[in-house]
Amino acid sequence: MPDFSRDDVLKRDAARHNLRRQLRGDTDAAKHDLHPKTIASRWTDKQKTRLLGVTGNAKQKVANNAPLIGLAGLGILLFTARKPILKLIGKLRNRRSPNRDVVE
Repeated sequence: MPDFSRDDVLKRDAARHNLRRQLRGDTDAAKHDLHPKTIASRWTDKQKTRLLGVTGNAKQKVANNAPLIGLAGLGILLFTARKPILKLIGKLRNRRSPNRDVVE
């Protein structure tokens, strides 16, 4: 076995100490990065950013196509209300029809 001088031993000890400190720092950083709260906060931040981008694009598209969207909404409203409207028209026609039973 080779003989090491005191300076060599101290240098190796200092180097080992620095590497252990660096490893502890890396493991602490990894623990922080892999903690469930950190993961959840990163995920929520990413989703918020994504939603803000999507809502900005959606607002712009809605503003550009407002008349079309209004007409489509009116069409959908009339389509869903067609049966009650037709029933009302039918009642009005039956009430005013000349062939009603009239007692003479």
